[in-house]
Amino acid sequence: MKKKVKNNIRSILLKILIIIASISAIIFIRDVLVKRGVSIVMFTRKDYMNAAEYYMQQKYGEKFESEYIYEGSVYVHPKSNPYWHVVVDVETKDGMTYFHDNYVGYLKKEELEKYIYELVKPIYGECKVYTHPYGFPDDDSFLRDTDIFMYAKKSNFIIRIFVCSNRVDEEKKLVDICNILSNKKICGGRLVVTYLKEEDLQYLEEIYLDRLFNSEKFYKSLTVVYDREKHSYDGEIYVTEGDEDYRK
Repeated sequence: MKKKVKNNIRSILLKILIIIASISAIIFIRDVLVKRGVSIVMFTRKDYMNAAEYYMQQKYGEKFESEYIYEGSVYVHPKSNPYWHVVVDVETKDGMTYFHDNYVGYLKKEELEKYIYELVKPIYGECKVYTHPYGFPDDDSFLRDTDIFMYAKKSNFIIRIFVCSNRVDEEKKLVDICNILSNKKICGGRLVVTYLKEEDLQYLEEIYLDRLFNSEKFYKSLTVVYDREKHSYDGEIYVTEGDEDYRK
């Protein structure tokens, strides 16, 4: 009787081990397939992250690390620059998986900022220009060799200009900038011009912009939105006053 019970226990344990081994094998095979870009059903957050990393590596020829998933999109950064938080959207349709990303906005960032700086300097004098991509370009085929004008025409990005020039005719200057950018086909989704004290502009760094806007340590910030249907920046200017103590 005892021998029969032992045999039953061994049989049950063996079945459990087989099930565990099978599940482990399935997970391993699925992860390998995902990394190789095979279109299969993805079950876990890790599956989506692996797929996004592989897609980005294949498209741009460099390695990426995933950070987190938010509202269906995977946030990754190239290993060469952990400060670039690239968005990769994973879309499943009819059993196939499609990807969209905004990495080209980071690749073209420096070149585009220099170009815009030269356009606005005659009006604002010494200033700092930063761009930040959001959403996804109209064309998923954009790569490293994409022309900045093609990117600027078909993508959404924020243009942030920080100035310390004479605060006279602020809105007129902004309208002039809008006209210049429109004529040059620089069609960013939003343009923000922020006035700072000279010493604050001098030491301003892009990684601290969120802190600056959250603390409102500026004189005034003027915002306009690009209207893609009209092919121009909207005429309405949104004004945000900075911290009262800062403006004294």
